[in-house]
Amino acid sequence: MKKLKKVLSITLVFILLSGICGCAEKQTPSNMVKNYLEEVKKGENADFSKLLNENLEKEDGKAEEEKTKFDESEKKMINSMNKLTYKINSENIDGDSAVVNVTATAPDLAAVIGEFLPKAISVAFSSAFSENNASDEENKKMFDNILSECLDNVTLTERTQDIHLEKVDEEWKITDGNEMAKLLANIDPSMFNLQK
Repeated sequence: MKKLKKVLSITLVFILLSGICGCAEKQTPSNMVKNYLEEVKKGENADFSKLLNENLEKEDGKAEEEKTKFDESEKKMINSMNKLTYKINSENIDGDSAVVNVTATAPDLAAVIGEFLPKAISVAFSSAFSENNASDEENKKMFDNILSECLDNVTLTERTQDIHLEKVDEEWKITDGNEMAKLLANIDPSMFNLQK
């Protein structure tokens, strides 16, 4: 009787596991892009936050703790993504490569940066010629406030982008983060790479 209970228990576990695995959503390139966009929309995508930080920080050899952090404005950027809407237009799979075409209505962060830069440059020149020299921390806070104010006026714009994916270890992965940045923020990160 004990062996029968044990066999029934093990069989029940396998049946439940196969039911759960069988009901799981098939991983397609479109589903991968959809899941990525849903995470961004919820503010749960660490890759997108990292992408924002890489584009906002100047990589000039400073130690990690000394790099400029835009705390308030970064939160506003991530929160602005909850207004994201998107439509997956098409999916083309060619072996282990795929292209998913997506139309998104998302915050236009290029316009925000266009508003931020002249203000930041003006403040930087004013500070440079001022008798009161602000500390690095005060400057960081000042620039964060300027960017945060610019983000209060962020608008949503529609854009369409091809997202390239590659199958690695039976999972679809986005191969070019720049494409996602263009789609989500209207920013081409390659423009910030001045080392080429």
